[in-house]
Amino acid sequence: MTDRQMSNESLVRLSDADFEIAPGEPDVRGWDVSLGNDQKIGEVDDLIIDPAAGKVRYLDVDLDRDALNLENDRHVLVPISGAQLDTEEEEVILRGLNRQALLQLPEYNGEDFGANYDQTFRSRMSEERPTGEREAKRITRSAEELRIGKRAEQKGEVRVSKHIETEHVKQTVPLRSEEVHVERRPVERAVGSAAELRNDEIRVPVVEEEAVVEKRPVVKEEIVITKEPRMTQRTVEADVRREEVDIHPSSGNVRVKDDMKGRRGE
Repeated sequence: MTDRQMSNESLVRLSDADFEIAPGEPDVRGWDVSLGNDQKIGEVDDLIIDPAAGKVRYLDVDLDRDALNLENDRHVLVPISGAQLDTEEEEVILRGLNRQALLQLPEYNGEDFGANYDQTFRSRMSEERPTGEREAKRITRSAEELRIGKRAEQKGEVRVSKHIETEHVKQTVPLRSEEVHVERRPVERAVGSAAELRNDEIRVPVVEEEAVVEKRPVVKEEIVITKEPRMTQRTVEADVRREEVDIHPSSGNVRVKDDMKGRRGE
């Protein structure tokens, strides 16, 4: 008995086993199943697991009778390796499998897994497509695009500060002073008696203005500092790469229609 046969014979349904989905892994039971052309063909009924390896091997897909025009209910097994899981839409997508190949898969009766089920599935996928269906093989072509952003960067600064300077100021100030004038006037009058002769004195204050120097701070000027944006233009140059597709017929008189001509540089 081969390893493949031993593995298939030890497979069990998850609903019949004492196992749970690993933390962080999606439980796809109940998810819609669609082909690569977005055609819904059923939903996941159960998972077929390999207890020894601790892995899911097959999806038990309950086919949609109305979508596939089936007379009776039918289940098929799809290897998990051939399925793509869309966790956002909760959908299983079978890319590379068309409707005809799906209907040719052997029916799963719920118990017998069969030793060659996986090989049968893969052979259906690799079979030639029906007449009139174009086989498409794809290759992508990429190109670099130049995206220019802007960022603010300090190029310098302007410092505005104050310092103290001393200036010698010379200014003429008019000052008033008093000067004493003595005027003598002759008087013709007799003195009554010698007793009236006495010493006498009068005092006349003399006033003179002095220059008083006083210093006080006075605001003489206000400096207002503002900034205004100035727009300039600069040309940025860089080398960008792009992929180009080269088509070389290997042999024979092969005609190739390339609709990419005339669109180079896109």
